[in-house]
Amino acid sequence: MNRRALGAAVVALIMGGCATTAGPAPAAFNPTDVAWLQLVVPMTENALSAARLAPDHAASTAVRSAAGAVAGPQDRLLVRLRAARDRAGLPASDIHSGHRMPGMVTVADLVALRSERGPGFDRRLVALLRAHAAQLVVLAGGEQASGEDPETRELAGEVGAEGTRVGAVLAKTA
Repeated sequence: MNRRALGAAVVALIMGGCATTAGPAPAAFNPTDVAWLQLVVPMTENALSAARLAPDHAASTAVRSAAGAVAGPQDRLLVRLRAARDRAGLPASDIHSGHRMPGMVTVADLVALRSERGPGFDRRLVALLRAHAAQLVVLAGGEQASGEDPETRELAGEVGAEGTRVGAVLAKTA
């Protein structure tokens, strides 16, 4: 199975059990667009929350630097992701809250990070952000392959490229 088909299958499988109370998305958005936005927005929000803990919790200068290099571009992408979600008429609520999903920094992960400092924090943060970056690449491929809305597919390309960049930045912290 090629990478794009795998990404589309992952989005479909992940979203299979999720529902939203919002009405149908505007016609330009298909179920893949909707699923991708509903997943990638909270994934990015939570990863940013984790990265922002580094200045006060990380032992390593390299981890603090990497987290800073992750946060700025991801923050800018998050603004655009939220705008796309709003354009699709989707609610701002996280329909995945409490779900354990690949690449998702959970509330439990954030609680653990907030209570940890030093090398343990560094290891946990880097592992979470690496998983997040890798999953962004997979999900972006699914959106690009199966999404309908051209702007959302273009944004997915940028998100995937950012996931690749973040993975490379974090690889240097090992």
